[in-house]
Parts: sequence; C-alpha cells; structure tokens
Amino acid sequence: MHFLLLGATGRTGKHVVTELLAQGHTAVALVRNPAAITGRKGLTVVQGSPLNKADIEKALTASPEPLAVSAAIITLNTVRASDSPFAAQVSPPRFLADSCEAACAALLAHDIRRIVVMSTAGAGDSWKGLPVVSRAFMGWTNVKYALKDHNLVDQEIRQTDTDWTLVRPVRLEFDDAAPAKDMGILDSAGGGKLGMRDCAQITSVARLLVKIAVEGLYVKEAIVVRD
Repeated sequence: MHFLLLGATGRTGKHVVTELLAQGHTAVALVRNPAAITGRKGLTVVQGSPLNKADIEKALTASPEPLAVSAAIITLNTVRASDSPFAAQVSPPRFLADSCEAACAALLAHDIRRIVVMSTAGAGDSWKGLPVVSRAFMGWTNVKYALKDHNLVDQEIRQTDTDWTLVRPVRLEFDDAAPAKDMGILDSAGGGKLGMRDCAQITSVARLLVKIAVEGLYVKEAIVVRD
C-alpha cells in the first residue's frame, strides 16, 4: 500500500515510517522541514504545512507512478515551548483539528476515505476512564490545550465522510530502542480499567497504527490502547 503521512518527523511518526517501509509499503510524508527526515527508498518527502489543503493535495500526487495513496496516517501533536507540562503552547489552538480538517478535505477530493489518527487517552469518552490523578494532571497543566484540540478532532472527524479510526494511547513512553509488542486494545472509554501505571511504547503504537491502516481495522471507531 501507499500512504500519506502527516507527522512523520515526530517521535511516533518516525517509527511509523520505519514500520511501513520494513513491511514493504511506500509512503509520502508532508513535512514542514525536509531536513528533519532522512530520505529512504520508498519514501517521498514533500515540504508543506498540514494546515494547508493545497499542500496536502500536492503530496497526494507527488509520488512517482504508479504509486497512488490509498490511506493516511496522522501522528501530529501540539507543540509546547518545552517538554514540561507547564510550558506554554506554541502551536495554534486548533492545530490538530484544522490539520485533520484539511487532510479529510484533500483526501475526499481524491476519493480517498481511509484515515487513521493518533489521538490520546482522555479524549472524548475515554476521559471518564482515566484515573482521578491523571484527569487532574491533564486538566490543570498546559496539557489541557492539547487535550482540547484532540477533542475537537474527535468531534469533527465523525462528521466527515471518511473511514476514520481514532487510536488513543495512554501515557507514551519514548524508548526508541524498545521492541514493538502487541498492545492491549480497549473500547473507546478505556473499559473503566485504566491505571496510573499504564503506558504505551511509541514503537508499539507505531506498529499498531500501521496494522490498523493496512488491515482496515476499527473503521469509524475509537479505541484506547496500552502495553
């Protein structure tokens, strides 16, 4: 399969690229800074903004023939001034929602409906499944701005004519060397079983995103995932 990737230079997105290429798929990545991604066989890199529908459409037609995009994987996240949860938000308030809106519009204009979006546990109806301490953390620190944006994506993508899937990992662990493992899949609310120790390795999340996109799983569903 041939994929459109938004967020390919991010900490999870780069593992999505590696996983796709390792499985023999190809991809086109729309990135704001091409220097931030290593060129590889099977990967086409296009410079542009995920907020710009024209840039996304440019990426959809940028790969050499006969490659044609059949699905998109989005691993974008909001940006803070630092990794501190108290750091100021740098990206626009609707960065995720507007990027997803632009992507959906561009994909549908090219008759492409499959889109897999990495969200977060706490978005939508999974909020009630979080431990009280996690809800307090997300509600009182500047993480709340990212959560608000994820919630907008969650609400708005359901109004589109795309075959969407929302993947909501619990607290991410950023060990690039960790082997990818099978993940626990919970319903959209987290099954009421989420705990403070729950985590999700980015390598495992990346592999699951690819599996869901390739195999057409969980269409028009949101799922919570953890190691």
